[in-house]
Amino acid sequence: MSSPVEDQPPTSPIRTLVRDGNFLCIWLIGGLTGVIRWFQLLAFGVYTFETTGSPLLVATIPIMWMLPLTFLGPVIGVIADQISRKVLLGSSITMIITVQVGMAFIAHAGELSYELLALASILSGLFWATDMPIRRRLLGDLSGGHVSAAMGLDSATGNATRMAGPLLGGVVLETVGMFGVFAVSAMFYSACLVLMLIARLPGTITPAAAPSFLRDLASGVRFVIGDRPLRRILIITIVFNMWGFPFTSMIPIIGREVLGLSPFYVGVISSLEGLGAFIGAMMIAILAKPAFFHRIYLGGVLLNLSTIGYLGLLTLVAGGPHHSFFSVSMALMVTGIASACFAAMQGTLTYLAAPPEFRSRVLGVLTLCIGTGPIGFFNVGWMAEQFGVSAALAIISAEGLFALLVLWVWGESQDQVEKETPPRPSE
Repeated sequence: MSSPVEDQPPTSPIRTLVRDGNFLCIWLIGGLTGVIRWFQLLAFGVYTFETTGSPLLVATIPIMWMLPLTFLGPVIGVIADQISRKVLLGSSITMIITVQVGMAFIAHAGELSYELLALASILSGLFWATDMPIRRRLLGDLSGGHVSAAMGLDSATGNATRMAGPLLGGVVLETVGMFGVFAVSAMFYSACLVLMLIARLPGTITPAAAPSFLRDLASGVRFVIGDRPLRRILIITIVFNMWGFPFTSMIPIIGREVLGLSPFYVGVISSLEGLGAFIGAMMIAILAKPAFFHRIYLGGVLLNLSTIGYLGLLTLVAGGPHHSFFSVSMALMVTGIASACFAAMQGTLTYLAAPPEFRSRVLGVLTLCIGTGPIGFFNVGWMAEQFGVSAALAIISAEGLFALLVLWVWGESQDQVEKETPPRPSE
């Protein structure tokens, strides 16, 4: 006869995680802030295109969001090892609430301009730069050994916000305008502050006699450069953020200029990309096995870039508004599934590859790699301005696939060199 304990089915990792109140708070903060991120990117993009008519200026909005990742990602990673992560997270949430309230008053007074939107985007990006080295690090620390499930669940949630955020952005922008965009954002961020205050979070891991700030920063970069698996992971991250992710800035232009849609329906087609990402991320969180993590990661980037090229062709030749709407929607869903494969594995592979004492710093370097995105956004925005959105999408697809080919050839050559290099004789 089996014992009662043996008869009980094992609890799934995801169920275990969401039963932990502290993990739940940090996870929900990610969900709420993710909704606002995509909500604002859609609303800012539509508003900028309607007021300026410039694809390049539309593309500069996500550039402003990503600039703090480029310059401050590794810095925040070092600080997160030496100062309470709860204090850092609380301070960044308080800052972003203040920004939203101030922008709401400006929008209500009718004084909103592209320049002020750009400033709000930079400050929002500063908050976003804390996500990887602080909030996602906390998720890993609170996962109780279920790191893959925690990162997969967080990625699935983030991709669900890519579905909910644009829908909310389209509705709010069409009904109450930019004042409503900032007011709703302030309410969501305030809920995040409450969640942060009630959570019990681990403190710093760096001992009191910590190395100097610059030495910590340099050690994280050196560790990544010297670790071949991490180096490959982060180079693929750069490829995706320079040629894959930037296509999302063209969705408002595809909706408004190519398909002639209202802000609400622009939000609908943008949310379908998020729907595909949510479906893909949930499948990964439930089904992905560690042996396939690297293949999922690279395969997601390949599929994403290939579908962007198809989307560029589709926006050029698809006939009739209804045919175009449904075809573009399906293509966006596929890009979402592909980006989910990339996003879920990016954090998981990086976290698992770095030893505990380097994780915040390595995740800070990952944030720096994600911060290469502004180059890609400027690239696609400038080409859309010069040659049209269809040509821009086709070009970034070809550039990204070529970069992956170069990376593969380089990796094969490195493998061959290692095989041909004789081992050093023992002294």
